[in-house]
Amino acid sequence: MNNTLKKKVEAAEMWFIKRILKVSWKDKKTNDEILDMAHTGRSLYSTIRRRQMKLTGHIYRARGIEHLAMTGKINGKKSRGRQRTTYVDKPGAAYKKLVHEVLL
Repeated sequence: MNNTLKKKVEAAEMWFIKRILKVSWKDKKTNDEILDMAHTGRSLYSTIRRRQMKLTGHIYRARGIEHLAMTGKINGKKSRGRQRTTYVDKPGAAYKKLVHEVLL
């Protein structure tokens, strides 16, 4: 997930909490005040990341069509220019971020 998606997920989470607490946008409450009212913190993004990593681990260990689709290993020559970023390239960096987020 990139930063724009992270911001959208966090904004959606705040919107959900506001809807649950029935806080109007006219009340001019800050996000911190709303989180204090709900006695919670932001956890949706970290939950999504953790579940993505669990699913990725299951797919990598299985040797079926899911693994082939995920890795995308195709015989032949690579195309010219910058190679596309694939889902396979992301888990290493994403795992480091996830560990950092969970430990902090």
